[in-house]
Amino acid sequence: MGLAKRPSKAILCLHGGGASADIFRFQTSSLRAALAQYYDLLYACAPHVATPGPDVLPFFAGMDPFYSWFREVHDDPAAEVATFNQSVRRSVDAYLAANPGSTIAGVLGFSQGAVASTLLLWQRQVALVTWLPDLRFAVLLCPGYSDVATRYMLDVCAAQGRGPEEVVVALPTLHVHGRQDTVNLPQSRRMYATHYKGAQLLEFDGEHEVPKRVGDVKKIVDYVLQIPV
Repeated sequence: MGLAKRPSKAILCLHGGGASADIFRFQTSSLRAALAQYYDLLYACAPHVATPGPDVLPFFAGMDPFYSWFREVHDDPAAEVATFNQSVRRSVDAYLAANPGSTIAGVLGFSQGAVASTLLLWQRQVALVTWLPDLRFAVLLCPGYSDVATRYMLDVCAAQGRGPEEVVVALPTLHVHGRQDTVNLPQSRRMYATHYKGAQLLEFDGEHEVPKRVGDVKKIVDYVLQIPV
């Protein structure tokens, strides 16, 4: 019996703040298995060493260092975004070089990684990160909300002669909120209402976590597979 053929499509995965690509690979094991015959999952790693994020310890003790996409304290939002973009681009370029003929079709982000995904999607929409492939969809798990990211978007809109109403992502997107998420639920709802147009909302019985129950995973996979790529 021959080896299974690797999918020619990939989903870019952005981990939560204070975690890592390896931790997110573990957290998304159920989703990865369900998508295995359709999509490869590309796990990028954030640029800044950080303290452990919510619920990372004690389960992932020993899997340090931990990383975050954005620092809590910084002087220049534009420079912070540039550093973020560079870290994602390195992962994207390396993956495409190692997998010629593959295409990155979507983004999957958790917590701060969902904020990072939003920023990435919006920048692609306004042609600021043309190195990123033409994405078709995104799945945001328990997103946070960032006033700094919103301010950055508004500043870019002003510089480009766009109105403030254009800080909205139009790409097909599924927002997945844990009903018992005591870390991010209000922020998740604000992100959904503020920065997305035509997005779908899925709530699950869970806390600040990547869904693992079969029914929840199936709903996410069904959403992804109905997007034409």
